[in-house]
Amino acid sequence: MAETEAPDATTNVVKVTEELDGDQIPTRNYRFSIIGEPVPIISDADFTFDMDSLPSRPLAVSERFGVIFVAHSSGFSVARMKDVIDAAEELKNGVDGSCIQELSVVDVSLGKVSILALSADSSMLAASVGLNLYFFSVDGLLNKDHEPLYSKSLDGSSYIKDMQWNPHLEDRYVVLIRDGSLYRGAGQGDLNHVMDNVDAVNWSMNGKFIAVAKHDFLSILSSKFEERLRIKLLFDSLVDDDPSCVVKVDSVRWVRPDCIILGCYCLSADGKEENHLLQFISVKDGKITDPSSSPVALNFHDAFLAINEDDIPSGSGPYTFVSYLDEFDLAFVANKKNTNQHIALFNWSEDGAAMIDIEVDSWVPTINLQVHNDDDNMILGLAINKDYKDEKTQLECGEIEKRVSPCCILMCVTVDGRFCMFHFASLSRLSLVSRGRDG
Repeated sequence: MAETEAPDATTNVVKVTEELDGDQIPTRNYRFSIIGEPVPIISDADFTFDMDSLPSRPLAVSERFGVIFVAHSSGFSVARMKDVIDAAEELKNGVDGSCIQELSVVDVSLGKVSILALSADSSMLAASVGLNLYFFSVDGLLNKDHEPLYSKSLDGSSYIKDMQWNPHLEDRYVVLIRDGSLYRGAGQGDLNHVMDNVDAVNWSMNGKFIAVAKHDFLSILSSKFEERLRIKLLFDSLVDDDPSCVVKVDSVRWVRPDCIILGCYCLSADGKEENHLLQFISVKDGKITDPSSSPVALNFHDAFLAINEDDIPSGSGPYTFVSYLDEFDLAFVANKKNTNQHIALFNWSEDGAAMIDIEVDSWVPTINLQVHNDDDNMILGLAINKDYKDEKTQLECGEIEKRVSPCCILMCVTVDGRFCMFHFASLSRLSLVSRGRDG
């Protein structure tokens, strides 16, 4: 591991002292069902995303406005959810359906967009191209205004790796550059440098804290970017076979007050990214931010078993996508390099987190082979929509099959330039404790 930076004398330091293997639970209480057929993003039948420079986050969803934002080779399109669902059903029925670009309310020419990020109240959309950030009014886009309200640029030869809006302070955000430089911004104000050597970053659910992964530790900062807590991470299970490898935290997703999900891999001496791992940093009682907590590492080595090490260049992360359905204590997780069993499902109970094994194969979300060459497909973007309701659709699930309405739609952008959707149904009870807003 890289050398750890010394914490400030006033910073509380806690250590992850135990690594546990996560459980996998077989069940029939969950079911996915594909909606129609995957919809092409643009009309060019040969379009695929460039494997040498894949977008970091090419999909954003506004439940408030009922629209999706999807990146393509020269910009991005904004389309209404209902229109895209109708097009998917037409394709299933053998009708030549429209692509998302043709369905769009507006199509914005901007260049090669890597990240589309929507503010917490869906009022602003940020789009990154290289080291440039463009900020659009969503109202303006829906009124066919192609022009950004303002833009921000950073110097250098790198590119923006991640951009995260504060989930409650609508105009606050952070920007992470591939070289590890972290910046913060607010509205049209200047971008201010916060720190260097950052691997990954994410806000807490209420926006009062921010988690920053650096080297072999996770720093918990206040919203004023003051370090409040440092968690020394533990990766013995990854480095046992090769003590010379460097463990990199590629992504951080703070999904609950008691759990932060890390996407990790081993960087070998010859630059290969191997042994991709999901690690859940969890506390049994209380919150991650409590200095008296005793965090443990829950490892899921088998979440992604078909990692493509050859076609995607090293350094193309973040690789891990997480969407959390707080009403049901469920997380949908995907990895950009994974080529089979693309969506991993996790559930929380009184015993902690566990990976879900859906026992019926036809109930599992299946991403088809690439349409152009029958190569294995990969997910580049993942999101859920909880507000779009289809009262006519019901799915059977459970040990004694029962018909239930879907609780959300899962959406994916794939490397072959398609947009696919799945209804998701759950027989499990709604979460009895609203845990997702106070951490």
